[in-house]
Amino acid sequence: MRKLFALAVLTGLIAPASGQDTKPKADPPKKPEATLKFGDKAPPVKATKWLQGAEVKEFAAGKTYVMEFWATWCGPCIVMMPHMGELQSQYKDKGVTFIGFSAKDPNNTLEKVQALVEKRGPKLGYTFAFADNRETYDDWMKAAGQGGIPCCFVVDKAGKIAYIGHPMYLDVVLPKVVDGKWTEADLAGIKTIEEEVNAVFKATGDKDPEVFLKALRDFETKHPELAAIPYFHSARLGSLVKMKKTDEVKKVSEALIAKALKADDVGLANTVTRTLVLFPDAVANKDLYPTALKSAEAGLKLAGEKDPVALFFLAEATFLSGDKAKAKELGAKAVANADGPLKSDIETRVKRYEDEKKEEKKQEK
Repeated sequence: MRKLFALAVLTGLIAPASGQDTKPKADPPKKPEATLKFGDKAPPVKATKWLQGAEVKEFAAGKTYVMEFWATWCGPCIVMMPHMGELQSQYKDKGVTFIGFSAKDPNNTLEKVQALVEKRGPKLGYTFAFADNRETYDDWMKAAGQGGIPCCFVVDKAGKIAYIGHPMYLDVVLPKVVDGKWTEADLAGIKTIEEEVNAVFKATGDKDPEVFLKALRDFETKHPELAAIPYFHSARLGSLVKMKKTDEVKKVSEALIAKALKADDVGLANTVTRTLVLFPDAVANKDLYPTALKSAEAGLKLAGEKDPVALFFLAEATFLSGDKAKAKELGAKAVANADGPLKSDIETRVKRYEDEKKEEKKQEK
C-alpha cells in the first residue's frame, strides 16, 4: 500500500526522496555509469533565477562550495535545511558557500520555491537558485548517477568534486575539505558510517525500543560530530512513546519545540507533531494530547497559515483533543491549500473526522 504522501513529506527518513511517482515499474532501465566522479572538474551552475545570495558565475580558486539539490515536496530536504544554515554560518569565514539548487518539476514550481525561500531563506542564510529546466540537474545529478534528493556535491578549492552524497555527512566531510586534507580514501570512511547509520535505523524494527536507543547512544558516542542528525529525532521520540515514558516524551518534545521555534525549523516542529498524532502508542496516550497540540500550533506558526501539512497536523492534534468541529474546519483548509497527491491523501485522512462524528450521532440515538 502506498504511504500517505502527507506523512512522507515530513517523515525525515534517511533515504533520499526520488520523486513522487509511486507506480511500480517492471524491468527498470539499467542505471547508467556515472561520468561525474571524485576529482572531476565541477560543472557550471546554470540558474534561471538566483533567489537569495550572489550569483555563482564560477567556482573561485581557494573557495569551497556545497551544491545541494532539493525540492519543496522533499521532506528529507526540508528537514536538513536548518542544519545546512548552521554549517553555512559556521564555515562562512572559511570561504565556504552553500547553494540550495532546485529545478522545476510539476510539483516544484518557481512560485513554490520562491515562497519557501522568501519565508525561510533569511534565517537559513545561504544561497538559493532555481532553474526552469533540467540542464544543471542533468549535468550534476544525472552525470553522477544520483536519483534521490537531498544530494549534495562538495567542490574543493581547486574547483573539483570532493564529495557526492547525502548532506547529513557534511559534518565529517567539510572540516577535511576546507583544511585540504580530504582524499579519495576518506570516501570509504563515509560508506562505513552510512552502514552504521542504516544499522541504527534497522534497530527501530526491533520489538524492544531499548535496542534502538542503545544502538543510537553507541553511534553518537562513536561519532559525536553526527549526534545532531535531525533524522534521529522522530525515531528517538517514537521509542520513548512506545516505552510509555510519558514524562520523558513531554520533556524531549518541549525541548524540540523550543528549538524549532528558535531556529525557525518547521520540519522539527512537524516531526514532533507527527510522532505524537500518528504513532499508535501516542494516540492511545491522552496525557500527550496537550503536547501534540502545542507542537502542531508551533508548526503552523512557523510554516504559515496556508501550509497544508502544518494545517493537517494541527487538525489531527485538534481532533485528538476532542474539538472535532474545529478539526474538521482545519482539515478542510488543509485540503483547500494542498494539491497533487498530497491533496488526495489529506482528504482521505480527514474524512474520518466526519465519519466518526456520524458514528457518534448514531450511538446517541
